[in-house]
Amino acid sequence: MADGNEKVDEPKKSGLAVGTLSMWEAFAQGLGTNGPAAVTALFFVSIAGLVGASLPFVLILAFLIYAGMTLITYEWSKEVASAYSWAAFHKRGFKRLGGFFSYFGGLTYWYYYLLGYTGFAMLGLSSFLYVLFPSVTSQYPWLWIPIITVVIAETTALAYFGIKISMRYILYTGMAEVIFLVITSIIMIILGGGKNTGVVFTALPVGNNFTLIFVAMMLGIATFGGINSIVPVAEETKNPKRNIPIALVTLASIVGFTLLLNSYSQTILFGINNMFNYATLPDPGVTLYLKYLGLAGGVLLIIFVINSFNTSGVSFETSTIRTVYGYARDGVFFPKSFTKINKHKVPGNVVIFTGVFSLVIAIAAGIIMGPFTASIFLILSNSVFSFFNHALAGLELSVYHHRNKTLKVFRHVVIPWVTAIMIFIAIIYVVYPAPPAPLRYSAWVAGIYALFVIVTYFYYKSKNPEKLKKIGDFTL
Repeated sequence: MADGNEKVDEPKKSGLAVGTLSMWEAFAQGLGTNGPAAVTALFFVSIAGLVGASLPFVLILAFLIYAGMTLITYEWSKEVASAYSWAAFHKRGFKRLGGFFSYFGGLTYWYYYLLGYTGFAMLGLSSFLYVLFPSVTSQYPWLWIPIITVVIAETTALAYFGIKISMRYILYTGMAEVIFLVITSIIMIILGGGKNTGVVFTALPVGNNFTLIFVAMMLGIATFGGINSIVPVAEETKNPKRNIPIALVTLASIVGFTLLLNSYSQTILFGINNMFNYATLPDPGVTLYLKYLGLAGGVLLIIFVINSFNTSGVSFETSTIRTVYGYARDGVFFPKSFTKINKHKVPGNVVIFTGVFSLVIAIAAGIIMGPFTASIFLILSNSVFSFFNHALAGLELSVYHHRNKTLKVFRHVVIPWVTAIMIFIAIIYVVYPAPPAPLRYSAWVAGIYALFVIVTYFYYKSKNPEKLKKIGDFTL
């Protein structure tokens, strides 16, 4: 979109499978990325280790912030439908700096998707399986490597054979997962009886230590991460400027309710005074389900968690592929060979590159730090860029609508700016107080990558500035 003095975006040819996905299939892209059951297995443990029974309180605060982040994405998705969505958002924000932020924002979001795929989906899955079968993994400590290799091959194959089949698989299994989590949470709340309390929605369990609350907030926000990753499939969605916003609101509501309900049910049953021990157990969620819902409940949770990590891998890889394709289509950063579309209407060369590159990252990080620590390390590192891009897009939203004389103060100024302030506070707490090594270096790695992106930007600006002008322009 443009203001009255600018040339309005003209329809362009995508190359992808335009108009393939329904609203619900686009919804599945974000549902898969978030992976609700996987989130309960990985993030609940990490947050409870910091704040104990204040887990639900942290998640409520985090969801309020993430709701603001979703509003920002929602507003931009009504204006833009593009595979490299964040690059397109930033291009339409600040006019003079739009080119730089478009280049920087899109490539840092590629980093977010790539490390989400390797860190959360792949290493997260191997970590879950490791503690689930400790006797096997102690005997074969290298077993996570073939597990990751097989799962990356499987998710890459799904990505290669077209987006429709991938999104339908995620939609059906993902909604079954959500229904399972909601029903079992309600049952556990009923079983909790007199244990039900509002204390878990306060900072009292941590002695009103809000430093701990804010430190945990980063992981809390990341708990809802992935919801906004619907936007990279906008080009492949029917009537995207209508259906993507609807999908975002629907998904945020469903995932927010599900995760908050499940965190509350697990906290009260485990015990307010015991929640700091929650993180010391291997797969505490499975332990609770086995204890209160029997073998069937525990086994079903395990199946849904494994599938949840897998669908997250499919969705994260889908976002990674679309972002790379968008840049390659503009002839920047990635080779033109990455624009070749296979008979399944996906960029096949990008799919193969992403699978191989992700395998290298996952194995290297896992060998250096171990699967679980490597998973948290990569998640912390990529979250910085998700936070930054949402905050920046929020500030740009008010500038964009003011310029186009379509400004609505509460929607385009108040909520985005408050959200941006809260996001910057969360970023500060990623760095200080610094987590123990090696996790403290996650922000350093993100900083090095940011510097690399900036250097390449100025390289293109000096060698081929015309190519830079294209970045972020494309939208349906």
